[in-house]
Amino acid sequence: MRNLLALFGLLVLGFGGGGWYLGWYKLSVTRGIDGNLEIKTDVDTKKVTTDSSEALKNISAVVGNQVDKAAQEAKAVAPTSTPGATPGPVTPAQPSPANPTAQVAPTDSPAATDPTVPPAPPAAPKKEAGRIHLFPPK
Repeated sequence: MRNLLALFGLLVLGFGGGGWYLGWYKLSVTRGIDGNLEIKTDVDTKKVTTDSSEALKNISAVVGNQVDKAAQEAKAVAPTSTPGATPGPVTPAQPSPANPTAQVAPTDSPAATDPTVPPAPPAAPKKEAGRIHLFPPK
């Protein structure tokens, strides 16, 4: 909460200082006939509106230029064809006499087309129903 109040105070001081610098208002301090201080303000609303509209136009032009520049860079960077380092198709492991337990992946699975997908582990041997083996048999 203190941070929000400090931010609000900073914004008020910034607006006040900026408005005084740009000539949006003038402060005059004088002593009255009875000896009291009189503070008078003169706000130039036409100057405030013209300066604000010019600032918004300038900001919108800068943002528009940045958006156009980013769009042109995106078009220039976009690839026009497939990259040269794209790997070709990966052939799945085939069972052979040396490795009869090799798993053959179906052609529609991700393992058949994506080399980063590891092959499926070999199927566990079937156990007899009703028995729970806590230790391997000796």
